[in-house]
Amino acid sequence: MGRIVPPAAMPRALCLLHANCQGEALRPLLEATPAFARHFRVLHVLNYTRAALPEDLLDSCALYLHQELGAKWGELSSDEVRRRLPPSCRTLRLPNLFFQGYWPTWTRLPGVDFADTLLEGLLRRGLSPLEASLVYERSRPSFFGDPASIAEASLRREEEKEQDAPIRCAPLLRELWRTEQLFITVNHPARRLVLHVADNVLRLLGLGGLPDSVARAYAHPQEDFWLPLPPALGLPESDGGLALPFAGRQRRYRIFARQMTAAGYARCYLSCRAAGEGNLLTFLAHLEPEA
Repeated sequence: MGRIVPPAAMPRALCLLHANCQGEALRPLLEATPAFARHFRVLHVLNYTRAALPEDLLDSCALYLHQELGAKWGELSSDEVRRRLPPSCRTLRLPNLFFQGYWPTWTRLPGVDFADTLLEGLLRRGLSPLEASLVYERSRPSFFGDPASIAEASLRREEEKEQDAPIRCAPLLRELWRTEQLFITVNHPARRLVLHVADNVLRLLGLGGLPDSVARAYAHPQEDFWLPLPPALGLPESDGGLALPFAGRQRRYRIFARQMTAAGYARCYLSCRAAGEGNLLTFLAHLEPEA
């Protein structure tokens, strides 16, 4: 007679988590949920690095959690990966969340972390980091374009992305974004949204949702860097602001080993850029801790 293997010793199936940095925030919630951890071990492969997914890895995959990648990704496109998975593998599409409403002057600038069009413009005008940071801190909302319209456009993009999605975050974002900060940076959702995604994943897998104890114990791995909001967004809507209760001159944000106001962050950003550095996060991470 063959040896009976107790349930605790049964090998766990592979869950391939193919996602960007948002997978880093989701993974600990899944692994801390007993109903999930009993069945699966998680391998997180960052999708944006374009790391290959070997055939033997896909052959052993029992659960494929992924952010959708289009045809331009070639063999890493979601359609192609799903084609290569075994028929028994379950697949579930994850959100790929982004919100610009808290940072209306954020822009994609090659080689620069969290580039800001207003700060870059002040730098080009020859202002010192101190002068430019004071302008940034005291600027009226109109200096940041039309913050309300920028936020609305970003919300609509999220809603459009989720029209056929199994997990929807846009309704929660639209309901709460003005009263609770729901993003840490433009592409790092904060605690409430990550918990929402994890709960939906577990329910869709038939595992009963996210336990309250796991949610309470959760330590978000990306809360060591909060991208400061322009203080002008805290001004009343009658003044062109967004009346955000968590934006203002006095708020101090966690920036690695320091706590900084938006103006202090702007000075660091401008000092880094004036020195010809592009890697702002490395620059900030190496600042001496506050006494």
